[in-house]
Amino acid sequence: MKNHIECHYKDGALIFCTTHSYSYSKAHEILDVFNLLGLVSKLRVKSANLFGVVGRLHVNYDPFQNDPGKWSEVVSELVRNKTFLEEKLEAF
Repeated sequence: MKNHIECHYKDGALIFCTTHSYSYSKAHEILDVFNLLGLVSKLRVKSANLFGVVGRLHVNYDPFQNDPGKWSEVVSELVRNKTFLEEKLEAF
């Protein structure tokens, strides 16, 4: 399986980004997949005719509080969403 999605935690959200650039029409199809997960998503211009997709999922986690159980929930959410996106993007 190729790595089609990068993910990181930033400012109270999990950020999912495509690792490849796509034509406008393909990027919009991928945007629909991101939206299916409930991610707040948008296209990102990579070059004149190529686009990436970025999606944001708010998580209720405070990194300044020591709560290993809550962090485990965040990681589980990250893995679940990244796995779903990777499987869907295999077709692209």
